[in-house]
Amino acid sequence: MAPHEPSVAWLQPAPDALFGAGDPAAIVAGRTGVRLAFIAALQFLPARQRAVLTLRDVLAFRTAEVAEMLDTTTAAVDSALRRARAHLAEAGPVEDDLAEPDEETRRALLDAYVDAFTRADPDALVKLLRADVELEMPPIPTWFTGRQAVVGFLAGRVLRKELWRMVPTRANGQAALLAYERAGDGRCEAHGVQVLTLIGPRISRITAFNDPSLVPTFGLAPALTT
Repeated sequence: MAPHEPSVAWLQPAPDALFGAGDPAAIVAGRTGVRLAFIAALQFLPARQRAVLTLRDVLAFRTAEVAEMLDTTTAAVDSALRRARAHLAEAGPVEDDLAEPDEETRRALLDAYVDAFTRADPDALVKLLRADVELEMPPIPTWFTGRQAVVGFLAGRVLRKELWRMVPTRANGQAALLAYERAGDGRCEAHGVQVLTLIGPRISRITAFNDPSLVPTFGLAPALTT
């Protein structure tokens, strides 16, 4: 477990529907580019460069808009963007190394994750995670690294039988799940969004945005009936 840089708030998950429409091939290509940009930013850049790169190059906000969001100057935004692009050009990942699994494998992996999570089965969950998996819970400034640490935290603090209902979606060009918490009155109340980074046949990162207000942005109600 380690602290994040506290000076820049995490960017919230964005539904894939925001990243283009029309030609299916263009949508797939755009989704892939968004996914790779997010993964690269997460792995290789400090927080402020990560935020600037994502806002400018992925979400296409203007420099002045980014400066206002981050409470800084346009010159500082331009400087951070140049450094971020240079850093990725020098040390960025190879696309093949970060490839998502094929559709059949992806669906099976997500189904297995939902099953393990909702059954509160840490042993089943372990089999789905890479050895170097990371768990983050923005805006909480800590994260967990490695299967043992991630599953240990989830088993001790999160996993409870019949507590969760998970609805598949996509966010930031990646697989995601809308998390609902079961209430005693037969309702499921929105809890937040989990964005899953899949590399090959395993999950390499779980980013859990525990904010119920995010769920309606994906087109679902803040409460569901069981």
